[in-house]
Amino acid sequence: MLGTSISAIHTGLLSEIVRVEADVSSGFPRFSIVGLPDSAVTESRLRIRSAFRNSGLPFPQGRITVNLTPANFRKRGSTLDLAIAIAILRAASILPADDGSLAFLAELRLSGDLAPVENAVGLALRLASDRLGALFLAQSQPTPPELAQFLPSVHCARLSDVIAGVRGGPRAIARAAKVAATASTSPEAGSTFGTFDEIVGRSAEKRLLSIAAAGRHPLLMIGPPGIGKTMLATNLVHLLPDLDHRTALAAYATADAADGPPLLTRRPPLRAPHHSLTVAGMIGGGNPPHPGEVTLAHEGVLLLDELFEFQRATLDALREPLVNRAVHLSRAGRTATLPANFLLVATANPCPCGQRGYGECRCLENDVRRYWARCSGPLLDRIPLIIYLNREDYPAASKSIGPTAIELRSRIETAREILGVKTHPPAASAPSQLDAPAKALFMQLKERLLLSERVSQQILGIAHTIAALDGRHTVQRPDVEEAALLRNRGNS
Repeated sequence: MLGTSISAIHTGLLSEIVRVEADVSSGFPRFSIVGLPDSAVTESRLRIRSAFRNSGLPFPQGRITVNLTPANFRKRGSTLDLAIAIAILRAASILPADDGSLAFLAELRLSGDLAPVENAVGLALRLASDRLGALFLAQSQPTPPELAQFLPSVHCARLSDVIAGVRGGPRAIARAAKVAATASTSPEAGSTFGTFDEIVGRSAEKRLLSIAAAGRHPLLMIGPPGIGKTMLATNLVHLLPDLDHRTALAAYATADAADGPPLLTRRPPLRAPHHSLTVAGMIGGGNPPHPGEVTLAHEGVLLLDELFEFQRATLDALREPLVNRAVHLSRAGRTATLPANFLLVATANPCPCGQRGYGECRCLENDVRRYWARCSGPLLDRIPLIIYLNREDYPAASKSIGPTAIELRSRIETAREILGVKTHPPAASAPSQLDAPAKALFMQLKERLLLSERVSQQILGIAHTIAALDGRHTVQRPDVEEAALLRNRGNS
C-alpha cells in the first residue's frame, strides 16, 4: 500500500517542498530510501525503526521503499525524519490516507522524541505558499507567533503525540495550533548600533540620509578619519519604516540559514561585512551554497565601511543587484533567484592617508589614482549620491540637536506614499512631473553637461524624492538644483 506525506528541506539557497512516498509490500524485509538522499537521510532508517519500537508502534514487516520527490536534487539533513515516519504509518494503514493538508518538520530521536530542525521558519514559509492546513513541529522548536498568520503550527513532544494529532482530525489540529500560537513568544531584537538621536547637529547630513532613505538611493560618504562617516551610515537604518510580518519572517529565515537563529524583529536588517569579503560572500554561493550579504540585507541596509579596501571583484559583483534588485545564481546544475532589494550605503577616505582636501596630505597623485581605481567607474556610476562631508564645529552644532528619528521617519513615510514606494525603489520622476522652471533647468543641465541617460534619471529621481520630502507631487527648480549638486562628481 502507498502512503504519502509533505515536508520541506533547505538546499542552501532555497527552500524546496518534498513529497514523501512510502510503499509497504510483501517480500524479504528491506528498508530503502531513494530520491538522492545524503547519508543523514539514509541513516533515518535506523532512527525511525528505533522510534517506532520505543513508541510502542509495530514496524511494518516486508519490503519498505521510500521515494523523495522531486528526485532531481540532493536531500540533506534530518528534516525529513518525521515525514518519512508518517508516510510509512499511512502505507501500513495505521494512519488515515494523506489529504494533502498537513506537513511535518522534525528530527526523530531513538526514543521517539521529536527534535528541532534548522531553518524551520524558512521551510514553513515555503510550505505556506502551498496553502497547507497545518504544520507539525517539535515541542522544542522555537517559532515566532507571527508565523501562525501564514501557517498554523502544532508542537508535539513525541511521535505518539503526532499520531494522536493526525487521528484527531482538523478540529483537534486547529485547537492545538491555536494553543501553540498563544504560548509562543517572539522578543523584539534591539539594534546593536547607536541611536540616531545621539547625533548632535549634522542637519545637512541628516537631510542627506533622509533623501537616501525615502528614495532608496545608494549613498557614498567621503571624508577623513573621525569625521563621523560610519556613525552616520550605521544610523541610516533607523530612518527606514518597519517591515510587514511576512517580510520580517523572511528576513529572519534568511539570517537563520546563514548565521544561525537570530531574534525576530520588524526593523530592517543592517549588514556591515568586513572588507575581506569574497564574491561568494557578497552575492551568495560557496560549498555548501549560502545566501550572500546582498540577500541578507534584503529590505534593509548594506553598509560597506571603507569601500576602497574591498576587493575590486567583490565590489563589481554589486553592479547587477543594484539594478535588478535580485541575484541569479547557478550552482551544482541548479539555478536560484535570491532577493536583493537593499539600500547601499558606503564610506571611504578621500585618499590612502585620509587627509586629501581636509588637511596635510602625504599621498602622491599616482597613489590617489590607484586608491580610487579599486572601485570601478560603472559601480560608482550606479551610486547617485556621492558626498564629501564637512567638518562641523562642535560648540555650534551642540546648540541645535536637529530633527529626531521619529520626525524624519514620519516625513520619509509620507514621501514614500507620494513616491508610491513600499519595498521597491521608486521610478525616476517623469519630465511631465516637473514645473516649467524645473523642466527648463533640467534640459539645460542635460545639454550643457552631456548627461548620460542613467545620470539624467538619477537626477530626476533625487529631485522627485526631495519634492516628496517636502510633501509635494510636483518637482520645482530648487529640487533640481539640489539634486544636481548631490549628483555632482566634480570633487572626485
